[in-house]
Amino acid sequence: MRCNNCGMDYIMDNSSNCPRCGASLVQPGYQQPPQQYQQYPDQQNQQPPQGQYQQPPQQYEGQPQQYGPPQGGYYQQQPPMPSQQRVPTVRKVDLTDSLFVISALLLVAAGFQNLDALTWWGPVQFAPVLLGFAALAVGVLAVVMVVMPAMMKALGQVMDMLVLVFGIVFILWGLAATFGDTIGMLGGLITAAGLGMLFAGMLRMGLVK
Repeated sequence: MRCNNCGMDYIMDNSSNCPRCGASLVQPGYQQPPQQYQQYPDQQNQQPPQGQYQQPPQQYEGQPQQYGPPQGGYYQQQPPMPSQQRVPTVRKVDLTDSLFVISALLLVAAGFQNLDALTWWGPVQFAPVLLGFAALAVGVLAVVMVVMPAMMKALGQVMDMLVLVFGIVFILWGLAATFGDTIGMLGGLITAAGLGMLFAGMLRMGLVK
């Protein structure tokens, strides 16, 4: 062993000092480094700490955003998309209005034909002329009842009764014109128009269902 003080080499024996300088030859023992954390007896029985809360990773601008599915009820709350269907101009066909229109067309046609009596040579026959004016007036009235019902609604039941009266009058007048040469022309059309107005008035008043 070599002395750390004087540098003398010697053989290991039982002496603890250097024979030249008398320095101690005992090697220093290993010293355990001090512990930074000393566990106390009261802390030995404690459980290890639970796992700490981990903050979720943050998304930066360069990363694409991830969107989760929508919350429950999202799809149910969306209003349905309107279907691209063609809406018809006439939503329904009323039988009463249809009868009024047909009767009006027949009366207008018969009315112009009876007014042709004004162009005849000879004495004027007043019966066909009167029938022509009456047919034209009632035909226009029937068209107005279909096109502008709010205007005729103010008359109420009076107009309903007039429709029934006009229907009966034109039925009788048409029958007379059919079998009489001097009463009027196109008696069949006038009779058909009178029947149409009569049925339309009865439907309007609720007499026929």
